[in-house]
Amino acid sequence: MNDIVIKKPAVYSPLQIGLGSFFGGPIAMTYFLWENFRTLDKMPAARNTLAFGFLFIVALLVFTPMLPGELPAIAVQFIYSLVALQMAVTWQLRKDAITHSIRYCFQSNWRVLLFCIPFYFTWLGVCLLAAKIS
Repeated sequence: MNDIVIKKPAVYSPLQIGLGSFFGGPIAMTYFLWENFRTLDKMPAARNTLAFGFLFIVALLVFTPMLPGELPAIAVQFIYSLVALQMAVTWQLRKDAITHSIRYCFQSNWRVLLFCIPFYFTWLGVCLLAAKIS
């Protein structure tokens, strides 16, 4: 009758971060990595993620137009998504570590999808604004 339910903190798996970065853009990448570091109580890494994420977004806005025309835009998106996935594997929790963890559980795939949509449109708006300014 008096069951105690302990809610485990949810973290994004590396694949969720990689796919979220690919479909949601670099703002989503920064958010998912930051949120995991916060959940894992790695606050210095969380702050660094925000700082470097901001610098990466600015660098993308500045240098992407300078890339050769033969390089498809999706290649850049694919590369930073793979980097985000590798960062999650290296500095956060691997999928098997989350699966076997008594402390953490997986974040919902629906949450990843629902966060990707506004992040994608925010990124699209930032890109259009940057194109209009330059």
